[in-house]
Amino acid sequence: MADSLESSAAKTRGRPTDHVEAVDTRMLVVMRGVLAVAALAIIYIDPLEPTRLIELTYASLILYCLYSAAIVWNSYSAGWPTPGRATYWSDVAFYVYLVALTQGTSSIFFFFFFFSIITASFSRGYREGALVTTVSVILFLVVGLIAAPSGTAFELDRTLIRPIYLLGLGFMIAYWGGYEIQLKRRLRLLQEMSSAWNPRFGVEHTIGSNLERLLEFYGADSCVLVLRRSGPPPAFRMCSATRRLTGHSVAFSEITEATANELMALPETTGAVHQDRPNWWQMELQRHFVYDLETRSRSASHLDACGSLANLLETRAFVTVPYAQRDGTGGRLYVTSARLRFSQQDIEFLAQFSSTLSIVIESMSLMEELVSRAAENERLRVSRDLHDTTLQPYIGIKLAVDALHREAGAGNPLSAPIAKLGEMVGETIRDLRTLTTTLRSNEPIPGEFLVSAVAKQADRYRRFYGIDVEVKSEISPRLNGRMAAEAYQIIAEGLSNVVRHTGAKRASVSILCEDARLQLEIANPAADGLQRFTPRSIRERAQALGGTAIVEQSGSGYTVVRVAIPY
Repeated sequence: MADSLESSAAKTRGRPTDHVEAVDTRMLVVMRGVLAVAALAIIYIDPLEPTRLIELTYASLILYCLYSAAIVWNSYSAGWPTPGRATYWSDVAFYVYLVALTQGTSSIFFFFFFFSIITASFSRGYREGALVTTVSVILFLVVGLIAAPSGTAFELDRTLIRPIYLLGLGFMIAYWGGYEIQLKRRLRLLQEMSSAWNPRFGVEHTIGSNLERLLEFYGADSCVLVLRRSGPPPAFRMCSATRRLTGHSVAFSEITEATANELMALPETTGAVHQDRPNWWQMELQRHFVYDLETRSRSASHLDACGSLANLLETRAFVTVPYAQRDGTGGRLYVTSARLRFSQQDIEFLAQFSSTLSIVIESMSLMEELVSRAAENERLRVSRDLHDTTLQPYIGIKLAVDALHREAGAGNPLSAPIAKLGEMVGETIRDLRTLTTTLRSNEPIPGEFLVSAVAKQADRYRRFYGIDVEVKSEISPRLNGRMAAEAYQIIAEGLSNVVRHTGAKRASVSILCEDARLQLEIANPAADGLQRFTPRSIRERAQALGGTAIVEQSGSGYTVVRVAIPY
């Protein structure tokens, strides 16, 4: 149990657990008032307990009742928030004060310490509950011995048994409270995995975001998922979420078969915990063991393999479980840390995480397949309609403009504008042909080509409309083709609005991938007398992608359309 308690404390360290509603906070607040009134009633019914300073004891309990009533009222007004640390620590101080007033170690108010331990444990976790328990035992012994009656009135049995009873039961309560909070956090993580995915972003985004959730849950150094996809020949990929000084970063990479085999050297049905530098009191089976998920048994086998994995992952400690999909894709999930200690509970939870992740990925893959099949005929129909109803008329216009240019002759002043008009029509025809080809083949532009596509569009605006467009970009490798295509359409619509609704001759486009969000900005000098508005098309596209679109006026006199989209 000591190892489990220490592991629970390590996982809770440094992360907010107060938002996890492990107990009914209304019950805790009301119970404080009930205890205060009960204490006052008990010494009123049986006034033998406070043998000295009776008036001070009565006055103190009356003040405590008023204090508890004030807390009840404030909590009711604020919607019953989780009690803060100062609340139960002040309770401990008051209970020590009551012990000093009433018989020391023999005081009936000894039992009130359990209320503070319960409040701390079930609202903040094991570590806080254990701290409150330890401080309560020390203060009860010190103050109680000082205030205890001397002579024959001193009760040695109570003095010995009460601290032991408080220490043992207090640590049990702390363990139960921390374990309940931990279970609720695990359930919340699994719920977020199964409900917060969007097929629009693709499989890689879903894997990366869930690994980031797991990284945040443990406060670990990295989470690594190694995948071996079935099929001739098999493909090997690795996704890693790493904690950096500036946040989290997720990377996907192809790996060699030799590296994949080394990372998946453990048997497919086993999880493992490994620590390179254990504490001196830990036995070998506590710092390193393999756990068979089918037989639910431990063993100390594969020690050399785990040592090699620790060196390969460059970590002092890790926990790993297998990953498997029903389509034959297999792999292994790792959580590494230089400071945490993992236990069998972590293996069992990670096995649930791995199973849930595989179900989410399978559901997404099936959804993508169904959507792609349903959309294929629609794309073909739209491409034919574009060819017949849009492209052909533009070709007719192009032929008419070319004929008009020949008829005008080289010496006509209108010849140059007509030639420019023919060039614009030709560019539009090429764009429409590219669009129809893309619809038929369903090939969106790759993410890394977004900047070049926007730069080409900016060059076209400069040549045809005389608008100088500055393009700034910082693209993440995680930006997939779907999101790049959507971003291109938003930018194209924004530049089109600059041409149609303003007389600006300058504009700027900023493309930035930051904090797992694609930030787009289209800016142009503000037009005098033009009413500010939010482009409906851009807003609808952003909302469909789960993002936002706003229009702001910068201090430098520019109108800026800001679009933020998660990717």
